[in-house]
Amino acid sequence: MEENNLSFEQALNKLKEAVSKLESGEINLDEAFNLFEQGLKYAKICEGKLKDVEDKVAKIVSDGKEENFEIKD
Repeated sequence: MEENNLSFEQALNKLKEAVSKLESGEINLDEAFNLFEQGLKYAKICEGKLKDVEDKVAKIVSDGKEENFEIKD
């Protein structure tokens, strides 16, 4: 799957995997650097997806269209 098409959850899981491997201390410097780069990429994907949702929520609230939200008890 292309990284730009990852869902928030998929990117977050990949970020967690990278962090876990980095924290393990069982990888060499080159692998650590590559994981660090990948982690930054996944963090940016997550940040972008969160920003998109935040913008959508702000627009809905500012437009007074709260009825678009379904409240479940």
